[in-house]
Amino acid sequence: MKRTTVFFDRLGVLIVGLALVAVGGGAALWQRDRLPFELTEVDASVVTDAQNQQWWPWALLGAGVLIALLVLFSLVRRLPSSAGRTLSLPITGDPDGRVTVDLRSVAHKAADTAREVDGVKSARARLRHERSDGGRVPVITVVVRAEESASLRTVAEKLTGVRSAVASVVGDGAVGVRVLLSA
Repeated sequence: MKRTTVFFDRLGVLIVGLALVAVGGGAALWQRDRLPFELTEVDASVVTDAQNQQWWPWALLGAGVLIALLVLFSLVRRLPSSAGRTLSLPITGDPDGRVTVDLRSVAHKAADTAREVDGVKSARARLRHERSDGGRVPVITVVVRAEESASLRTVAEKLTGVRSAVASVVGDGAVGVRVLLSA
């Protein structure tokens, strides 16, 4: 998720959480007659009078549309970005030539390469962009699960071929490769 989406998610959860704590605490204090003021009954006549007004249905419609738009905006912000899924590389010997590489395909190939190693039970790959030296660098993370009978040291040594498989496609240093091995 994007940083702003995470920020607004956490801010919304904080506001809703504080409101629920305040309402719950007020209700508990009211039940035990410990409110700092006298409250014998709740007067809801303002709400019932508003419901009889001509503008009330329109106000509810407007509030409903606003909430629906906010929810839709929040869902759209959570969609994975298609930006950065390709990498443009120069062609050796041709100063004007460039080739575009689909990094998702490279990530899938890295997972396939890891699955071919003896002792690997499963492997999956993720493509993320991480901040490094003031810029964003594509990083392929291959999560590998070893078989229970396999030696982790042996499997780890054989998984070095994953990095070389990625480097054979995009070159050294163009994409970060991280291999996570678990038993």
